[in-house]
Amino acid sequence: MQLVWPQHTGHNARVVREPFDAVVIGGGPAGAAAARLLSLWGHSVRVVTRAADPSRSLGESLPPSCERLFDLLGVTQAINAAGFLRCTGNTVWWGEEATRTAAFASGTAGWQVERREFDALLLRLAGAAGAEIVPDASVRDVRLAAASGRPGPSVSTVDYVTRDQQRHTVATAFVLDCSGRAGVVARRGYRVADPAGATLALAATWTRDGGWGLPDPSHTVVETYADGWAWSVPVTRSQRYVTVMVDPRTTDMGGARALLSRYEREVAKTVALRGLLRDATRANPPRGCDASLYHAHAGGGPGVLLVGDAASFIDPLSSYGVKKALASAWLAAVVVHTSLTNASLAGVALDLFTAREQEIHAASVTQASTFFAEAAERHVHPFWTGRAGVGEVVDDRGPSADLDVASLRDDPGVLAAFDGLRRAPRIRLRRGDQVRMEAKPALREREVVLEDRLVLPTWPLNGRGIRFLRDIDLVRLVALAPDHEQVPDLFEAYIRCCPPVSLPDFLGALSVLVAKGVLVHETGGL
Repeated sequence: MQLVWPQHTGHNARVVREPFDAVVIGGGPAGAAAARLLSLWGHSVRVVTRAADPSRSLGESLPPSCERLFDLLGVTQAINAAGFLRCTGNTVWWGEEATRTAAFASGTAGWQVERREFDALLLRLAGAAGAEIVPDASVRDVRLAAASGRPGPSVSTVDYVTRDQQRHTVATAFVLDCSGRAGVVARRGYRVADPAGATLALAATWTRDGGWGLPDPSHTVVETYADGWAWSVPVTRSQRYVTVMVDPRTTDMGGARALLSRYEREVAKTVALRGLLRDATRANPPRGCDASLYHAHAGGGPGVLLVGDAASFIDPLSSYGVKKALASAWLAAVVVHTSLTNASLAGVALDLFTAREQEIHAASVTQASTFFAEAAERHVHPFWTGRAGVGEVVDDRGPSADLDVASLRDDPGVLAAFDGLRRAPRIRLRRGDQVRMEAKPALREREVVLEDRLVLPTWPLNGRGIRFLRDIDLVRLVALAPDHEQVPDLFEAYIRCCPPVSLPDFLGALSVLVAKGVLVHETGGL
């Protein structure tokens, strides 16, 4: 695709005549991760980011599953060398109810990070990969292609002002809005507020030299009370961030004194957390942060993607905010790379990005609403009851796209099919009449591709179809099945043309195909 790049000659502007493949707005986890990946994959990237405000830094909990994303980014070693506190789980107090402890799986640990340090590390690693970092800059305007245009690389420009008050204009094939809640592009009609999601976070840092007296001092702790909840993340053995979540409609935002008064009143409503802070010292005044929920109706458009918190904000209760941002950044980088190297798949890649973003947001809302409903049983208050049903409103897109392998193991139909295959002296399998083979978008390393998938009306999987089950290529298995009358012969034929798999996994996948009607025995003998 040939792009024609405009030359801007506005007052006090320096024009970059060689366009970038991507301009990333925002240097948080999403922006740094996307920039690093695209740079590693050979693309030219400029990151425009504001100066970090030390007073706005927060503590955040990262689950062990983030390690896979760190591996994809190639930053695991740097993260582990940074000295962030490792954590083993979470502790939850239901007001005066019994303590609930949730430990991570044996042998795994998450990270408790101070966001200012964590974000700065990721941004340095993006620069080390080749991304051009513009710090202390403020975006003034973004000129995008028409929203009705063709998806993929587009002629876009970003105007920004640097610390020395110089205005710069840069041309790019893609704009990645990674500006978080600010939503430099996202606020242009892409986002809508989630119902009953208005929340204000009041946060402060506390220190306690003698430790916190917890069974596991690395835990994130959460406590609910009548009209709010509080949570605390340790970033060192002696320092914790303590945040209370309140209704902004009942909070006076008139100044520091009003915020301090409200913060102290909320902490006083807790039981366990108040005791934890009894001998601790508050190191700074509390600051207010909007934590209201929202989501975007689309993941972007021609030449633009909304990444991480720019697209949607999930409840802090999940502790998955950073993980979501990194996953969103990885997928955005894949979409940009695909679009730049194969423009014919740009529309498919954008649709996949939008669908994944919406699914992640909906899943987080459903998870949070379950927690809220449980809290509402103990605290009958509008703060909880109003939030308890929000997942039922937002999550309306049908069955999950994820296959529940564990449930298939106990599925009576699958067990019966397995027993039939085991007993049959020979097999005569054919593809079911209602099965369709359709090309569907899929992720392959760093690109989006179209691959054949099995689609069956009685096994919807959100209409996406299915290709693999426990590493078994179901499409290839369905193609081979009619040519063999013995299961061992079918297994040998499969491993001759596909990567090796275990016999139990193969038999399990074959049983699922028979149970779901993807494969049918011609005599009905199974």
